[in-house]
Amino acid sequence: MIFVGVDAGGTRARCAAISSTGTVIGRVTGPGANVHRHGPQASGRTLVGLVRAALRDTPPGAPVYAAVCAAGLDTKEVEAALADGLREAAPDIDWSLANDAMGAWMGAFGTGSSGVVAISGTGSVAFARNGAREARAGGWGALLGDEGSGYDIGRRALIAVLRQHDRVGPPTALCGPVLRELGLTEPQSIIDHMHFRMQPSDVAALAPVVLHHASAGDPVAERIVEAAATALVEFAGAAAAAVRDEGDPPTPFALVGGVSGDALFRACVRRHSAGPARCLSWQQAQASPIVGSVRLAMEAAATACPGLIGTIELTPHLTAAIEAAA
Repeated sequence: MIFVGVDAGGTRARCAAISSTGTVIGRVTGPGANVHRHGPQASGRTLVGLVRAALRDTPPGAPVYAAVCAAGLDTKEVEAALADGLREAAPDIDWSLANDAMGAWMGAFGTGSSGVVAISGTGSVAFARNGAREARAGGWGALLGDEGSGYDIGRRALIAVLRQHDRVGPPTALCGPVLRELGLTEPQSIIDHMHFRMQPSDVAALAPVVLHHASAGDPVAERIVEAAATALVEFAGAAAAAVRDEGDPPTPFALVGGVSGDALFRACVRRHSAGPARCLSWQQAQASPIVGSVRLAMEAAATACPGLIGTIELTPHLTAAIEAAA
């Protein structure tokens, strides 16, 4: 029996497959598969291709349980459309689907019963669980939100450059580096570039530029990072409050996603999450979202084959091997 986990964000997707003996048998990284951005059909083709690639060295005939945790899986209608496409393209695989926030939560807290995870990647979302109760905040996509994400940071940087150009905003060291990152020579070119050539993932790719200059002390970049961190913590606090009972201790809070790897951003988020008003307790995520996706695949197999899950353990060694898929 094979368990496959897929963590599909807006910029990239990661896939890992393990056997029922606890051996990693395949790891693949591919393009993003946000269903809102690419549509169910294109996302489905990407996901099937990733899973097939991860399984290329496995003998035929072994039962395969694949859990896809994808950005954009927000409604039953979209989930059903993607599920139909996956089952039609790969009927030999038992598919289960969830929003990427679920995989992130399972990676961050494992078998825990309470916690809130915030994702800051291309987009952003916060997801909380307390026993059987669940709640999320954010995750509305680039057109309607994604505050606290790489896209948010990149978009704010573009606006800062344009405001400096219009002489209505403060000077910032971001201007030259942002233009160079885009392959442009003047701010006037940003408008066409943004509307005709850039996807949300391209905007999010500006986040490292902003974070670098914030670390170097540029005041505009610092304010952008502070605003993004504040927004993300607001999402986390709102999701946690929705599932918290009166008298509960502070909710464990973990941060994951591509932007979360930046030390300055993590420090800002941690600082803004402190204090009794937030009722959040900062902790390091136990594992990355890809591990959470594999765990969900194992749970799906356990439901189909009761008693199986107890024979497999996600040990630290196996967890580290799965995370090498990143």
